[in-house]
Amino acid sequence: MTDHAVVLGAGIAGLLAAAALADTHATVTVVERDRLPDGPFERRGTPQAPHLHSILSRGWLTIEELLPGFLADLAARGGDVLDDAHLGARIHVQNGPYTFNRTDPVADPAALTMHLVTRPFVEFHLRRRVAALPNVTITDDHDIVELAAAQPHRITGVSISDRRTGHTQALSADLVIDATGRGSRTPLLLDNLGLGRPPRRSFTVHGVYYSQRITIPDHDTFRERLILVVPPTAAGRGGLIAGENDTWTLTVAKHTNDPHSPPTTFADMLALAEEFVPPHIHPALQRAQPLTDVMVHRYPGGTWHRYDRHPHQPEGLLVVGDALCCLDPIHGQGITMAALHAHALRTHLRHGRDVDPRRFHQALAAVTAPVWAMNQPPGHTTTRSVKHALQGRLIRWGRHKILQSADDIVVTERLIRVVNMIDPPQRLLEPTLLARVATHHIRQTLTRYRRHPGANTHA
Repeated sequence: MTDHAVVLGAGIAGLLAAAALADTHATVTVVERDRLPDGPFERRGTPQAPHLHSILSRGWLTIEELLPGFLADLAARGGDVLDDAHLGARIHVQNGPYTFNRTDPVADPAALTMHLVTRPFVEFHLRRRVAALPNVTITDDHDIVELAAAQPHRITGVSISDRRTGHTQALSADLVIDATGRGSRTPLLLDNLGLGRPPRRSFTVHGVYYSQRITIPDHDTFRERLILVVPPTAAGRGGLIAGENDTWTLTVAKHTNDPHSPPTTFADMLALAEEFVPPHIHPALQRAQPLTDVMVHRYPGGTWHRYDRHPHQPEGLLVVGDALCCLDPIHGQGITMAALHAHALRTHLRHGRDVDPRRFHQALAAVTAPVWAMNQPPGHTTTRSVKHALQGRLIRWGRHKILQSADDIVVTERLIRVVNMIDPPQRLLEPTLLARVATHHIRQTLTRYRRHPGANTHA
């Protein structure tokens, strides 16, 4: 075992990284800027916490692999679990104009199990579990001052400062993990050491969330527990998701340049919710009660720090979670990506005493690249050749045809598996699936022809 590892940040990415490190390091210290709450409450360093969070099925499976028994613990403490084969009856998802099969059972419900809990609830119980590990210490209310590099091109520790007393101390470490999130200062700290900043990619979305925690006394009058709607137009975007102990999170997503007045009251939120919540839920929603005020969170877009391409990447330093790549939260992929980063860290640690930072960040880049591509807003492209532009148009056309045929339960389940990162996107191109898509469109064409035999129809 190596001696000491330091994790910067006690959010979900940092806690999962600490869990991975605990197997191979004698001691692990997690340093957090915030004073951590003693319950499942929001804190200053996670302004997104009061808003809708959707951890993908792959994320839950990976967290369970890192910390066996954690999901059963969440459920026992009040988390809602969706593991029914008739998953479509429990969720209502709309992506643009496309509808999905909500009637037939899926073939593999275990792989698509969803745990519906709020972000503070997950983080608090994850922190309890990680803090209970005998070789892990969590130090809160401390700032990160600077990285130490006692050896050329190697990070050998970090200095931290107590926010209450101002006392500064140095922590020596074999490995430092930056999991401080979107506001990571590692590019600046590396620049201060003369190592330069990593290349960076970004996109802009100018998004804003309005959310409220609520209780719905009549929630047993409908079966849905997860509602996510992204309609063809910007209006009516939002979600309603069950959480722990009969609480719900109602979120409305808008653009910062939306000309309409922002919602400030529960009545405003209910009026907007009626644009996307299925009509049969409206009566129960009208009898709901707010548990919090309307919370606002603005997110400018996404940023990917390309440490895999950093020409002077030092040893002894790795970057994970949002500190590496922060995504558009509308897709609900951030926590799942953090879990995959922690899993990759455990894999690399088990293959040797030292983790090669370039190989590690290249492995994360391979996982990140397809997710990053999916996050690009409409009209945003870095394509420079006609060939790539045509390939992009062909991919979008094929995706459109697959989504059009999603009333087939096999197509629906494959799409859900891909969105939840259980299957890679390439599985949408398997011949057997494409044959079902083609059959769907042929039947549609024949149906239209029988109805209007003289019309010129296209599949």
